[in-house]
Amino acid sequence: MILKNIEILRGKLTSIQPLLLWLVGAWFAYRLIVNGIRKFDPDGFWGPAFDEWGYPVWFLFLIGFLETTGGLALLIPKFRHFGGLILAVIMLGAFFTRLIHGVGLDDALSIAHFFIIFLYLSTYLRKS
Repeated sequence: MILKNIEILRGKLTSIQPLLLWLVGAWFAYRLIVNGIRKFDPDGFWGPAFDEWGYPVWFLFLIGFLETTGGLALLIPKFRHFGGLILAVIMLGAFFTRLIHGVGLDDALSIAHFFIIFLYLSTYLRKS
């Protein structure tokens, strides 16, 4: 009985999986687009943070551009895997930056979770 119910649930989830993944991608896209745009203000939060970490101002703008572009790519099924790949590389860099510069392990693990999700999004439905 339980196995039959699990199979029914699995079938229903499989039919809505593309929608759920698109919604997750849209949520990540929104967060990344907003954070990417914030990086274009060198006097905002990210400017001094990048300076403290030893990165030049142009790198702040590059990361902002890549985050915004990657976030937008997550919304377009044909380019989702490119966006996920770009964002996975950025999150990997963020993970190591946070570990090296003494930010808490919880923060670094949160970034690692983002990294894993972006890798998944970069490979899901490559044919779309």
